[in-house]
Amino acid sequence: MKKKWIPTLLAFGLLVASPLTFQPVEATNHPSAVTEDKLPARLANLMDIAPEHQFILRNGSERIEVELLQWTLDHYGLETAVDGIFGPQTEKNVRQYQADKGLRVDGVAGTNTWAALYGEHDKPADPEGELPAELRNLMDIAPEHQFILRQGSARIEVELLQWTLNEYGLPTTVDGIFGPETNKNVRQYQTDKGLKVDGIVGTNTWTALYGEY
Repeated sequence: MKKKWIPTLLAFGLLVASPLTFQPVEATNHPSAVTEDKLPARLANLMDIAPEHQFILRNGSERIEVELLQWTLDHYGLETAVDGIFGPQTEKNVRQYQADKGLRVDGVAGTNTWAALYGEHDKPADPEGELPAELRNLMDIAPEHQFILRQGSARIEVELLQWTLNEYGLPTTVDGIFGPETNKNVRQYQTDKGLKVDGIVGTNTWTALYGEY
């Protein structure tokens, strides 16, 4: 009688001699780069420089200031790689940002664009609260000596203008950027006050605005 267990042992021996190999399964979920919600200190420190003294940045610029520009654009909602190199994508997003803010669309980050970008890092004034001291202090300047504001202006005086328009009853975002919304409301205010309707805030319009207080 043949021993039936011999072939079984032989088969088992072959199995042991040639173990099954399994390909490891590579992980498909790779952690994405963590995006900092807070502006890094080394970039925040650059904002100690006034916008008008910042470097003018354009396509081809490679400096740490470009990182501040890119970081701000990215957090504004325009997807931008923060690599310190002002390339085509950064220029495209700068142009879009300028268009959004009613600024000259040239793809160059100069004084007005910097002023707008700095504003993204400041909490807008609460138009429902009390006029902030820094805005009230601006009214120590006589209307005839105030800056003439028009679409494209980006300065703290624009915040005073916007605050006043908002309190007057013309809903206006208080962000320090004289864009299309502010221009529209200035024209409405001038119409209401019987002033020349040109969207420019000069002496007569400033005088009327001061009168709201």
